[in-house]
Amino acid sequence: MISTEETMRRVGRIIAATRFPFIDQEDWDTTWGVYTNDYMEEQLIIEVGEKRYTPSIVSTFENGDLRVICEVESEENVSEDQVSKWRALSDLSGVAYKLKKFFIYVPEGKESEAQRLLEENDIEYAGLRTWAVRDGSLVIKPVTTPDEDKDHRVT
Repeated sequence: MISTEETMRRVGRIIAATRFPFIDQEDWDTTWGVYTNDYMEEQLIIEVGEKRYTPSIVSTFENGDLRVICEVESEENVSEDQVSKWRALSDLSGVAYKLKKFFIYVPEGKESEAQRLLEENDIEYAGLRTWAVRDGSLVIKPVTTPDEDKDHRVT
């Protein structure tokens, strides 16, 4: 049996590899960096004062400024306990067209709870996604994408 930590590591790395950029994305700037953080390796740590954040996926501009932050959650982590972390990650994210580029990926079935927590706590986000493993493949489904239509894709 694969541990929750290992599952989350794999999910985060697959999302980073398949959505940053999408396989057919023509407007991806090759100078943008993409980093993953998990229990085995931390590639990009964000320190703000005494706080230290290791979001699941981080994309940066060429100069190192934060572009996109994604948090991949396990079933037990979709809770009120995550609100302060989600808010901080949203605040640290860059802005695309109108919203902070903060994406959250939650296990299928947890999307209503995650959306409620985000909205009740006024956390700005560019997309809420579900993830599930089906027949050995990772399936990502968009729940809501309030910023850019091109980000609203099933993979």
